[in-house]
Amino acid sequence: MNVKCTKSPLAAALAGVFILSACATNQDGSYKYDARATGALIGALTGCALGAATHGGKGCATGAVVGAAAGFLIGWYFESKKTSTAEQVNAEYENGTRNRSISVEPPKDSIVPAKFDTKVSTGQADSSGQREIQVTSNTDLIGYGDRVPEVEQRYAIYDEKNNLLEEKTEKLTSVDGAGRYQTNSKFKLPAESKGKSYTVKTTLVTNQKEYKENTYKVTLNESQPTQLALIY
Repeated sequence: MNVKCTKSPLAAALAGVFILSACATNQDGSYKYDARATGALIGALTGCALGAATHGGKGCATGAVVGAAAGFLIGWYFESKKTSTAEQVNAEYENGTRNRSISVEPPKDSIVPAKFDTKVSTGQADSSGQREIQVTSNTDLIGYGDRVPEVEQRYAIYDEKNNLLEEKTEKLTSVDGAGRYQTNSKFKLPAESKGKSYTVKTTLVTNQKEYKENTYKVTLNESQPTQLALIY
């Protein structure tokens, strides 16, 4: 989501360095917020309102800084790319290759999903203690139809009490027909997440119809901070 960015004193008071450092310049000279800054702005506005309610103007400034920091607890990054051509993927399914013992006949007049796998991995903690989680999915689309399907990937992140923390829907803009596609998304868990469990759900949707949902439990243990547990 693009939000026009302003460098006014009000914006600085609300979010300070969190917002201004995330301003990016468009080709036409205008400004927009980085995706993570949008969350920080929402957090800053909320913090300002709560702080002002109890401590007036100074409470707004303090609450804005705290709220902006909270808005960065879950950042977001997403990209999609095509990794194999339609000819390669259709041939694999027709011939029963790529670890397939039974061949599958791609439809002649449409393009449909045939596979959706997801892998979740975690990186090292940064200087602030936040740890990046990467969700990589691979999707196979097969068929010989002329109509390119609309393909989306939905993400949902839940805390250990099953409360929804974040929900995203991203369009696979790289889809131009049959083929194999890879998506990569990243978000950060707060430093306080160590020892807690988070659930990550990702769903493939084609032409407004859900194809498959993959669910993972992300558990960062004290002794093994990169351990991930899978839920079926």
